Amino acid sequence: MGRQSRKYNPRTRTKRPIGLQIDTEQSPNKPHPIPSKLGDRWFLPNPLGARLNQKSGLGLNVENGISLESIEVLFCHWNRHVPLESNWVGHILDDDKDFIAKSVIFDVSRSGGEIVIPVGNISNFTYSKQTFALKWSRNKSHFNSKPISQIRWFWASENVDWDELKNWVNEVITSECIPEVFVIDDEMDITMYRLSYENLQGNQEVWDDLSDTQKNTIESMLSQRKVTKSGCFIDGLDNWPLSSIGVEHLSGINLRNEEIEWLLSKYQAKENNISLFSHLVDSGCILRPGFKYGCKWRVYDDDVGKSHAPWLLQPLDEAPNSWEQVCLAVRLAEGVHKKWVCGLNEDKQWKYLNIARWLPGRV
Repeated sequence: MGRQSRKYNPRTRTKRPIGLQIDTEQSPNKPHPIPSKLGDRWFLPNPLGARLNQKSGLGLNVENGISLESIEVLFCHWNRHVPLESNWVGHILDDDKDFIAKSVIFDVSRSGGEIVIPVGNISNFTYSKQTFALKWSRNKSHFNSKPISQIRWFWASENVDWDELKNWVNEVITSECIPEVFVIDDEMDITMYRLSYENLQGNQEVWDDLSDTQKNTIESMLSQRKVTKSGCFIDGLDNWPLSSIGVEHLSGINLRNEEIEWLLSKYQAKENNISLFSHLVDSGCILRPGFKYGCKWRVYDDDVGKSHAPWLLQPLDEAPNSWEQVCLAVRLAEGVHKKWVCGLNEDKQWKYLNIARWLPGRV
């Protein structure tokens, strides 16, 4: 029954064959020259070289032509009718086991019409040492404008080094570029992400908004709490002054253990380190369990009954270990129209890293 109910066709998988495709409309009247070895790069003569460099941002200008990285050569083979020597790909793979992955990533990164240039061709812009390529908007010239993005890539099976990733994102943002991550799986299929920091701010009443009388009321009610396996139960609703904390059930307030700990901490000496939970609640947000969405918390910026939670949050110590797990978390969040964020602490300040799926051609 499941197969019969499908009314869509799966997308066509690009196979990227080696060998020039016969196309009478787009093929050149005169065959292009085969790239020749030039040091650790590849040479194409003018006028073809000049045209590829000026119009497509490919290669570096050298005497009588351009020099290309290997991934640019394969891009030109797939998209610009440039022929290859026999077994050229095999020879490149002898020296670079990631060559196919990098070539596919480079091809996909340009599929939206943007100019993407490997960092090996960049000398006039600052970029992070982990960056793979810089990208320009399709309606901007790479000769007289700044790049809009810095791109890096990972295998889906690779582990995520969150501290290193955070440092790279910070460097890219400081350079006034957008951090983009391309993740490739063993099928040579690619998922693209844009990374940014979210401002998690809500409109709820916070602790400092309460009067001394209200704070005393909470302290008194806490002293009468009944312990449960998940926290505690406080009988009575009329006097509970902090609507962002606790859930109404059985004509009383049910508090989770983390909520109890947060409330009790307000009556003790303040600590230098502010917990993630405390920072979010003190920012006017409501935190509810996110187990149904595979995360620590659903984070609301308004009353739970008025709006959906904009964010699904995972603390760093519970964050995905691999990019496969990141992909699953982000897809689940976006499937329910929410943003996935990871809570990171930097210099005793909390930051919220959003990883969002993205497609080429959407600037």
